[in-house]
Amino acid sequence: MAKSNPKNTKPGGAPPPPKEKVVKKNSGCFIGILLLLLLIALLLFLMKHFGFGFFGDGDGSGSGSGTSASDTLIDGKGMEENILNVTVLGNEYIYDNSKIELTDFIAEVKKSDGKVIVHINDDNAYQDTMQALIDELEKESIEYTGPSATVDD
Repeated sequence: MAKSNPKNTKPGGAPPPPKEKVVKKNSGCFIGILLLLLLIALLLFLMKHFGFGFFGDGDGSGSGSGTSASDTLIDGKGMEENILNVTVLGNEYIYDNSKIELTDFIAEVKKSDGKVIVHINDDNAYQDTMQALIDELEKESIEYTGPSATVDD
């Protein structure tokens, strides 16, 4: 009868080789978590600094009740005054939260009812872009507030 092979021996009757000692390697888990936290902190700083994400730029001086592109007021004579807000951002005009061409904005102003006052907001406007808006408003005899009547060269 054949002798049965126990599990711990090789088919020639030789004992199995000794088990190698397993050395646990440091996986760098601590350093990885530290780098991840540092990256998140840097991202939050950049979001706060440049005003995007959840933080905004914090420059708002409003009451928090919201704003619109136009406000209607009644002056002392009982006449409606429409205040239209336009922002000059670089070389673009922003009206009602969207980009608009100068000619289209002037057309919007002309079709408004009552006395119209354009409130100009300067957001790093290019000098020639701001001057073009002011010149067009003066040419059409449209009252405006904001930057001075002429831009110095």
